[in-house]
Amino acid sequence: MGRKKRTRWTPEKKEKWITTSAVTLPFILFLVFLAFMTSLVLSSENLRLENAVERAFGDVIMALQRNEETVPITLQDKNVLGFGYYTYTGSPIYIWGDAYRILPFSIFTDATSISETMISFSTETGIIECIRYVDSITFDLNNIFRRTGEILEFPDLIYLAFDASRFVERIALTRVVSISAFAVVLVIYFIIMKILGDNRRIRETMRKQENLISLGEAARTLTHEIKNPLSSITIQLAILKREVSPEVLPDVMLIDQETERLKKLTDRVSEFLRNPLGQPERLDLVESVRELIPVFHGNVRMIEPGFAAAPVFFDRVKLRSVIENLMKNAVEACEGRRIDVEIEITADTDSFHLFVRDRGCGIKTEDTGRIFYPFFTTKINGSGIGLSISSQFMKAAGGTLSLYPRPNGGTIAEAVFPNGLK
Repeated sequence: MGRKKRTRWTPEKKEKWITTSAVTLPFILFLVFLAFMTSLVLSSENLRLENAVERAFGDVIMALQRNEETVPITLQDKNVLGFGYYTYTGSPIYIWGDAYRILPFSIFTDATSISETMISFSTETGIIECIRYVDSITFDLNNIFRRTGEILEFPDLIYLAFDASRFVERIALTRVVSISAFAVVLVIYFIIMKILGDNRRIRETMRKQENLISLGEAARTLTHEIKNPLSSITIQLAILKREVSPEVLPDVMLIDQETERLKKLTDRVSEFLRNPLGQPERLDLVESVRELIPVFHGNVRMIEPGFAAAPVFFDRVKLRSVIENLMKNAVEACEGRRIDVEIEITADTDSFHLFVRDRGCGIKTEDTGRIFYPFFTTKINGSGIGLSISSQFMKAAGGTLSLYPRPNGGTIAEAVFPNGLK
């Protein structure tokens, strides 16, 4: 089994993790506190409502047991909309106000035992209806209800209907305030995170620009200093190639090849430092790709697009440089393997997409953020300038260049060109 790769903690990642944690943790704690306070307020309102129900039941039962004639007055004082005293089957013994003629047991679903209160609550009307089984109550019906006194033999039911609209309004207001507070906190959090992200990107851009400026000055000086001795070496090599013996000529040719390679490198550095836009003209991306495919060996093929042409507005030399560089990188990535490079051009509303896919060694995770840095390369003989130049050319023409892993191994290079007819 392969060893698990460890995450490389760069200073940028550490700074991002620390700032994100420093901002996120207080927000999480505040949201937990807000949720706790909301739960506390809702529980308090529910307890107040339950307490009002309990007091009303208690006062009504005590009034009945004392044979008071003031039961209706007690009901009004407790803000009761309806009262009923029923048999255990739901038949009425006495009803007052907005009470049922026959008690509908089906609406009272919140029941846990016969001794507890069963509740039906309507959020639309704000009315809470409660029933409770009580032991038989001995009272004088003649005094209270103008009937003869009697003792009921079975546990009976007391029904009360309350106007709980004020409780409902307070609970609804609490929920609205809590949800609004949650939304405001989350909006503030995302705003702060966006500001931190933008600030991080700005600092990264400034750092890259500073590096490019310093690199540009150093590269400009270096290429100028290298070109002078290169010219002398080239002249001397031309003389040596005519005068040396055949036995020594291969060594001289090797020096000539390496000198030519160094000259090309200085030319590409100079090209990188000059204006990357060049002289744009309308070109056919499909035709430009077809012209370059025969230059490479191996299985380098193009998927024929569903359109005849892909017009782009680009400098001719620089377009060839971009395409050639992407195809060259794809072929070289397959070194030691069977060359398998697939090229495809697709179109959308405003742009053309050039995909160059290979089955090479792929891109290491730790190298993802550096592949477009000037002079960064993982190749033994690479200069690390090709992708940087190509990226600069694409940006100057209003396009983009990106590289990402290909499923099942390899790399996908995607160049997005603005439609030249738009």
